[in-house]
Amino acid sequence: MKGLSSKGYFHVCTDGRALPWIFKDESDFIAGVNRIGICNLRTGVKVIAYVLMDNHVHFVLHGAMPECKEFITLYKQLTGTWIHFKYGLNDYLRQLPANILLLDTEERLLNTIAYIDRNPIVAGYRCLPTEYPWGSARYVFKESREEEKTKPLSMMSRRAQRLLLRTRVKLPGEWKIDKKGMLCPDAFLDASVIESYFKTPVRYSYFLAKKLEGTVGHEIESSQKTFVPDIELREIVRKMVLQDYGKDSVADLDVHARLSVARKLRYRYASTLKQIARMVHLDRSALAGFI
Repeated sequence: MKGLSSKGYFHVCTDGRALPWIFKDESDFIAGVNRIGICNLRTGVKVIAYVLMDNHVHFVLHGAMPECKEFITLYKQLTGTWIHFKYGLNDYLRQLPANILLLDTEERLLNTIAYIDRNPIVAGYRCLPTEYPWGSARYVFKESREEEKTKPLSMMSRRAQRLLLRTRVKLPGEWKIDKKGMLCPDAFLDASVIESYFKTPVRYSYFLAKKLEGTVGHEIESSQKTFVPDIELREIVRKMVLQDYGKDSVADLDVHARLSVARKLRYRYASTLKQIARMVHLDRSALAGFI
């Protein structure tokens, strides 16, 4: 990765062991798919692959790392709001860990996409990935990605859209929605990228048949959830301190200002607690309750 502004492919996922559920019924999953489209519009990242499981999510995104971090943060916020209003639970997702892993080789990209698409099989669903309704595999190497009995959003009033999709974000009128109220993923899913890398349905099927849980799962487990080197992050902190506080060094800031810098590093760059402690010169125990 050449720099933070450089775009790349990222595996963004939540921890499936953290919560017993995120999606309970069909309406939860439909709303979950719709939120992908909303997050796509608000962050500008490209959605290459996704799967929504009952207690975790996986995405392959293409964009700059801060934008991908913003995508999963926003997705969690919107999902938490849905859970609050439907189930009456406050801050249900607040402590849900999220991993963001750079896919820096074609092999890792292909393995990760196949790993994501294999999730329904591994979880015991009695269907092929191409039939699982809450994943992107069903739109890969498909002659027509448009679902039957759909209509463009332009045929709905803005009020009707807001009530159905629970958002004030203005969605493109050409985007389509099906009879169950789910946005057609072809609007926000760039499945052509998958097809260009796998090249043929046969090669895609070959990767789907591989047992990738050990390989990709180990990468997730061993990830430190940060991939901005210290040397680059120090320059980011220096510029942040100068711009926000007019100081030359983080050492010139009081504790309150350092905590503010720490939160920005956590939110924008997915830095670990250990790395942030090094950047702002504070003990990890002092940071733990604030970021």
